[in-house]
Amino acid sequence: MLNDIIKCIKNKIEKNEKLKDELYSLVLYGSAVRGDFIKGVSDLDFFAVVKTEDKILPSLKEILEKCTKDIDAVEVDVAWEFLKNLDGLFNKGVPFKFLTVYQEDFIKNHVVIYGEDIAKILPKYKFEDLIEWRVKRLLMLSDTNRGNLKMLHIIAGEVARLLALINGAKSLKKEDILETLRTLGNEDALSIYTSYLNKRSMLFDEDSLRKFITIRCDEILRMLENPKTH
Repeated sequence: MLNDIIKCIKNKIEKNEKLKDELYSLVLYGSAVRGDFIKGVSDLDFFAVVKTEDKILPSLKEILEKCTKDIDAVEVDVAWEFLKNLDGLFNKGVPFKFLTVYQEDFIKNHVVIYGEDIAKILPKYKFEDLIEWRVKRLLMLSDTNRGNLKMLHIIAGEVARLLALINGAKSLKKEDILETLRTLGNEDALSIYTSYLNKRSMLFDEDSLRKFITIRCDEILRMLENPKTH
């Protein structure tokens, strides 16, 4: 199935002169490549690198949606960036989590559909160096998404996943995250993450989600400040 999708996308891009000229790279990454894609729960994650003209993106999105219509993904997500910004995502581009704090997973689990492999030109980031940045970003997202239960549940799920990775989860695979949360005995993180995987069912109100995000993020920040006490 994955090979058919890649072939379909590549063939359609080849027939579009503007896309061929402007698209430096198109990459599929995440659960579809990692092997833990869940129908009706997971997104299909693409990353496009554009040379100079972002007007090609609607045409690209249309191609991706057509070629993946038979896959039960929640969303066909197309993140993108200009080629000139890849060497400075924190100061002139967008610091996407998959290219920064979770870069190791991206490097291991991506497929180049069209163009060049950007893994060769990305600045190198280490997970442990970006934990504080990630935590503060999640706290900011929690504040800016007040009233949006769907987004707050996603953010809480991200906090639960970060907790698992900090505490030794072997990878971003969903089963590894769940196993680590069970081992930790962190019931609230486990229930939020499990509910998120269960077709994103909404079992929590806004107050409980924001409280979880705040408490767990504060715990991580304190741990980073006093590593010897944890």
